[in-house]
Amino acid sequence: MTPVISTQSLTRRFGNLVAVDQLSLEVPEGKVYGFLGPNGSGKTTTIKMILGLIRSDSGEIRIFGEKLEKSRKKILAQIGALVETPSLYGHLSGRDNLEITRRLTGAKPDRIDKVLELTGIARAAGQTVKSYSLGMKQRLGVANALLNNPRLLILDEPTNGLDPAGIREMRNLIRSL
Repeated sequence: MTPVISTQSLTRRFGNLVAVDQLSLEVPEGKVYGFLGPNGSGKTTTIKMILGLIRSDSGEIRIFGEKLEKSRKKILAQIGALVETPSLYGHLSGRDNLEITRRLTGAKPDRIDKVLELTGIARAAGQTVKSYSLGMKQRLGVANALLNNPRLLILDEPTNGLDPAGIREMRNLIRSL
């Protein structure tokens, strides 16, 4: 079975700092895969390379068996992602933020209500995002990542800002997906 993500000898430097050094990994489809390591160990840098947000200095990235550099648009259309903190419009409602992404991705209109329910923020959907707590913004970021019903979901610290009950809910949601 072809791994959903595969890297070979992936390396990224920032000046003299080697952030990611010869990383080779394979992530099977349908599994939850987590990066563990201390701050500054290259987890987010690796995620950004996999998403094509930054280039590697060397190595190869394949997603769904295809080279990222050759099929970037096709591949990225099948991925939902949340990297670090969600980028949201504070003056708009949660629902309006999702509507912008829905239009950009071509997702079906009924997906908005579905992802709001999945992430537990349906009741706050009409409020402006600037009134959201950090945990609510994180949930909205995950909802945004789920909007296009992605084949691959990449989440960088999805439980950031959530209380213990919210962390359990988020882990259960990820397992269910």
